[in-house]
This record gives sequence, structure tokens and C-alpha cells, in this order.
Amino acid sequence: MGTQFWWFYDVMAAASLLLCIYLNGRKGIFKAAVMVVSCIVGVLLAVPMSGAVSENIYKTVIRDNNIKKLNKSLIDVEISSYLADALDNMGYNVIVNTQKIDEILESDKDVDEQIYKYLNNINGKVVDKEAIFQNNLNQAYAGVMKKLISADLTNYAVATASQKITDGKTDFGNLLKIIKTGEQRDEAAKIIADTYTADAYKNVIRLLVCVIMFAVVFAFGLLTAKALTGSQREIDESTGSHIAGGVCGIFTGAAIVFIIAVAVRLYVVMGSNEMLFFNNEAIDKTFIFKYAYNIASKL
Repeated sequence: MGTQFWWFYDVMAAASLLLCIYLNGRKGIFKAAVMVVSCIVGVLLAVPMSGAVSENIYKTVIRDNNIKKLNKSLIDVEISSYLADALDNMGYNVIVNTQKIDEILESDKDVDEQIYKYLNNINGKVVDKEAIFQNNLNQAYAGVMKKLISADLTNYAVATASQKITDGKTDFGNLLKIIKTGEQRDEAAKIIADTYTADAYKNVIRLLVCVIMFAVVFAFGLLTAKALTGSQREIDESTGSHIAGGVCGIFTGAAIVFIIAVAVRLYVVMGSNEMLFFNNEAIDKTFIFKYAYNIASKL
């Protein structure tokens, strides 16, 4: 879906909300109240419990498999060449010597500081202010990480790892040293799986579990409302009951729009990098749906 269809999200949200108001208004206050309680309980259960469930599923089902994949991909990796190519492309008009990168990664000194000092000495001038250089170096590191894991892990995992590196939230230089030794591939694979990519998989699992748990509770609420009212179309036919039911429909609709946002977020992060970009850009243009989506994204 391109960004020109941003309005679709708002139409979907508005239609869901209006439909809930209409249906709950027809049902009356009793059935509507049961559905509101079901939605509230569904959200209150799905959001916190999905976090704990995703943690357990990741550790027991996904983590070890990812480590095995990464372990294989790190065999005979020319990490110095990867890094040298990334540094060459930083726009500083330098040609990096791979042997010098070997020396940096094999030393006990800080990798970032050594790279900055080395690039400044290549042409005998300071390439950039240190703070700006560090930001650019983090982007170069992100490119190296993408090259390391893109063949084995999901696009969302690659994007998550790259973003963490770009934001300077990891010690990627130390990871490069571990990979360089060639004798600690398993340790490097564990670091990547636990520090860089775990959040992506946990997020996907949490979104999926959240949708499923809400759907189960919501279905139970529908059955309960039907069972309690028996074969009667309405318990209370008064106008006040229908109005109150419509008001309840607002809350039911809001909960459903939130779950739709969770489902859309799941669809987006499981897609391609292009899907992630275009859908996020389209959703940012919406007037209503973006608020529900932003909450869902924070899960």
C-alpha cells in the first residue's frame, strides 16, 4: 500500500467505531455493557500478558535457532574487509588499509578512538568533528551489521539491530573484536541474538499474542452476552437503553481500533523494508489512526 492511500486507515478506524456504536445501540445497554467489559478485560489481559509470553517463546523457540544461523554465517567472515569498505564509503575521501583495520581490531584499545585517529592520519588532516564522526561511524557500523545478518534473519530484525547501532546504544566495536578472533563465533552469535535482534522477535510475538488473546476474550464476551439474553432480541427496548448502548459502543469501538492497529503493526513489521517505510509514512499522515498505531508501536 502506497502513501497515497493513507486515508484508508482513517476510514477503517471511523467505520469500526461507527459500526460498534450502531450495533451496541441496537442491542441495548445490557449486551453493550457485557461487550465493553469484554473489551476492557481483553486489552488489560492481552497487553501485559503478551509481554511475558513473548519473552518465554523467544527464549524457548527462536533464540537457539537464530544463534545457530548466526554461528554459521560468521564462519570465515572477512570482518576487516567489511569494516574497511564501510569506512571508505563514509564520504571522507580516504582509502582504508585492511591490514591497519586488522591491527585495530586485534589491539586492546578502544576501536572507535583508534579508527578516528587512523582516518585523521591518512591524509594528514582531521576528517570531521569527533561527535559528528561518531554518528557517521555508527551508521557505517550499521551497514556492517546488515551485511552480517541480512541473509539469515528477518528484515525487521536487521532494521532493529541497525537502529540500535545508529543510535549508539551498543558497543559494536567490542563485537567486531570478538568476530575478528574467529575463535568466539558462538559468543558473537549470542551477543547479536540477545543484544541486537532479540527485541524484534519479541515484538512480533507480542503483537501476535496480543491480537489472539483479545480475539479470544472478545469472542467469549459475544457468547456470554448471547447466553445471558437467551433468545430475546432486546432485554430493554427503551430509548435510554439504546442511547446508553451506543455510548458503550464508543468504548468498544476504541478497543477494536486499538487491536486493529496492533494487527496492522504486526503486518508492517513482518513485511519488507519498503513496506515498513511506506506504511509508517502513510500512517503518519492520518488524523485518527496514527494515535492508536503509535500506542501499538510502543508494545
